[in-house]
Amino acid sequence: MKPIKTAVSLLLFTFTVSAKAIPLLNGLAVEQQFNKDLYIAAVYSETLTDETAILLNGNAPRRLEVRVIANSLPARRFRNQWMEAIAINNRSDTLSSQAESMLTFANLFKGRFLRGDRLAVEFAADTGITRIALNGITLGEINDADFYNTLLLAWIGPVPPSTGFRDGLLSAGEVDSGLLSTYEALEPSSERIAELQLKQISLEEALTTEAPVAEEILPKPTLEVAALPPPTLALVPNPATATPNPASAAASPATGNEDVEPAATPTVELSQAKPDTTEAPAADREEDMEEEETPLTADLILARQIYHSALLRHTFRSIRYPKRAQERGHEGSVRLNVVINARGEVQEIVAVQESRYSSLNREAIAAVERAGPYPAVPPQLGSDRFSFTLPITFDIPD
Repeated sequence: MKPIKTAVSLLLFTFTVSAKAIPLLNGLAVEQQFNKDLYIAAVYSETLTDETAILLNGNAPRRLEVRVIANSLPARRFRNQWMEAIAINNRSDTLSSQAESMLTFANLFKGRFLRGDRLAVEFAADTGITRIALNGITLGEINDADFYNTLLLAWIGPVPPSTGFRDGLLSAGEVDSGLLSTYEALEPSSERIAELQLKQISLEEALTTEAPVAEEILPKPTLEVAALPPPTLALVPNPATATPNPASAAASPATGNEDVEPAATPTVELSQAKPDTTEAPAADREEDMEEEETPLTADLILARQIYHSALLRHTFRSIRYPKRAQERGHEGSVRLNVVINARGEVQEIVAVQESRYSSLNREAIAAVERAGPYPAVPPQLGSDRFSFTLPITFDIPD
């Protein structure tokens, strides 16, 4: 039985603020990992649409919103996943030009999100400023007219968290009534709001009383990233579909599985998939313990994004499409978390989300194993291991 759809109409948003119409709810999508709902994402726009280009219109006020379903979600984990998606869906020149803005954005996320938390990212078309707020409390502002679209493309760009996630946000106001009810019911407690207000006051007081530090004591670190591969998988003019290099696929070692052949004809595009019940990867378990991390800089963020994109391209050349899955019309998506050591050797592969077909799930893992060893972790990152998300969708073209 198909879920009941509710058309989000103008009646829900008839009031105005400062003589400007509040953007309409264009769509909702749920982020799931390890068979658990983490949060509901929402996209608001002045015009209800199923077209990405219209939502990227910089002349209209728009808003992204996240409402947390999980009892606890590490802010660093949430931030890192968003930054990875930004790297995949934006061009290299965009990443370079907005490195400082991304640093500002990344540094806003501390501690943990709790169930009911509402994170809002609002773009003001008249000023070009993007405002980030948690439960109504402003965390920061970014004065860059293009930055909002950089964030939005991570959700609705050519390589979204999943095709279903993107489709939900591009539903032109037609959202599932049950999901809408859940979304509207999620709100922070008064105690949570008071806690955040106290933290914000303490932070502001610390910033106003902190003694200035001389530039010569803390020089701006620089990282040589020019030698790394191009930092994005988003190709121009049509980045939505990437096809493995047939020569590279043919050169991959044989698996002995008669159901597997090089994926030269069927398209294998990057995305995510259905939830999995496997234990969380080591990288996420470490984040849950909130261990200290290297202080972020704009150069470090850019270097990570460049390296992550290179790792995805490296894996992509090793992906094959199981022959029987093609013959039976089996399609699906898989999202893996991969951990490598400093030499690029694979240390861990965990399925964050799986497709409904075991042959596709096995092939995704096999592709990582064939791809190893990966390019070594750049010394600029200052780490002896690197964890990255690998989203793969097996899709047979029409």
